[in-house]
Parts: sequence; C-alpha cells; structure tokens
Amino acid sequence: MKKCPECGNPSYDGAPVCGNCGYKFPKQKVTVQKEESIFEKPPELSKKPSTSNESTINILKEKKLVIGAILLITLIVICGIVLTGPNNNNKSTATGGELVKVSEGAFAFKHPKSWEEINGSDSEHRNAKFFKNGDNTIIEYYNSTVESTSLKKITQDRINYAQNNNSFVELVETITLDGRNASNIILENADGNYTRYVSLFSDNNLYVFKISGSSINSVTSPDITEMINSADIA
Repeated sequence: MKKCPECGNPSYDGAPVCGNCGYKFPKQKVTVQKEESIFEKPPELSKKPSTSNESTINILKEKKLVIGAILLITLIVICGIVLTGPNNNNKSTATGGELVKVSEGAFAFKHPKSWEEINGSDSEHRNAKFFKNGDNTIIEYYNSTVESTSLKKITQDRINYAQNNNSFVELVETITLDGRNASNIILENADGNYTRYVSLFSDNNLYVFKISGSSINSVTSPDITEMINSADIA
C-alpha cells in the first residue's frame, strides 16, 4: 500500500491516481536486473571428444598402408614371373643351364648340358657312362645286379674295401632319392684325391654314381648334387 502525498489516503501500489483527492501518482521506473554472467562471458561451445574420429582416421591410414604393401608385393611377383618366364623342367636350378636326360632301362637322371661325355673304363662295370664337368671332376654312372638284399650290407662292404686300400672314410650317411633310401659315402684316397659313392638299391638292382675329384668341394658341387637329386626309377 502507498499513501497519497496530498490527502494521506491509502491506495494500492499500482493505483495511478488517489481515490480520494484525484492526485496522480508518478509512474514507477521498472529496472531490469542485469546478469553479468550472460553479457560479460562469451558463450562456450561444448566440444565433443574426437577420439572416435581420430581412431577412424588412423584405421583408414593403416588400411591404406596394408593395401599399398599388398599391391607392391603383387606387382613384384608379377614382374618376377614375367622376367623369369614359366617353369621349365629342362632348366637347371643350380647352374641355370639346360639339362640333359640320361635313361638306362628303368633308371634315369639329368645332368647339365655343359657336361662333357667322355670315354672311360671300368673293368668291373663295362656299361658305365662317364662325364666331366667344368671343374674337371669325373662323374661315372653304372648299374648292376647284386645278390645282396640290404643297402646297409652293400655300404659296409664298400667301406671295408676302401679301408683295405688305405682310403679314409670322410662321410657315411643315408639320404633319400626318388622316395627310396640311398647311401652317400665320401672317401679320401691314399693319393689325396676324393671319391664319392652314391648308391640306390631297388629289386636287387644297384644304381651307383661314382664321383672323383681333387677336393670334397669338387665332389659335392651344386651341379653334381642336382644331378644326384634328379635320380628316378620308373
């Protein structure tokens, strides 16, 4: 309630004039409360965490790197196939030269074309074939029918014969040729040279590679090893 300044009559706060004397009350000024927090501080924008976005970008980058690596490897393989050409069974993997196939009945093997077939003699095996490679190593092949039924006994008999002739046994081992057991023997002869015997036994037939050279390396060279590994019994 408010009082009229002229007559003192009480009036309600919002009355524009006094109900008793007609005095016009002055208009009240309306003040608006200023919120400093709204006008003084700039609005803050909430930032969502970007972890998921960054993870997605990293995954995409990693996938691009993997795809790029796969494409590069594929390109290298294709270039290799184009440059080397299709596989050829007549190509030597050890020397890179052409191979020649030798067949003796049911037995066959391959040797580099660069080998020279030479005349040789073996009084015990007249059907023997002789070759010479680029290192002047002599490779003899022969086959014979034997009464023994054990490759182990054949190997032991050869060792005994070598020792009786003052040869030193450098190596005796069993290897696999054409899915069958074969013996591999390296001897150092009394004259300082080396002889290697690789023997494969099947159905009372003995197939032998006899390699003679000036050193162990000469009788175990890659081209000779490749020739031995090509042995096949039909």
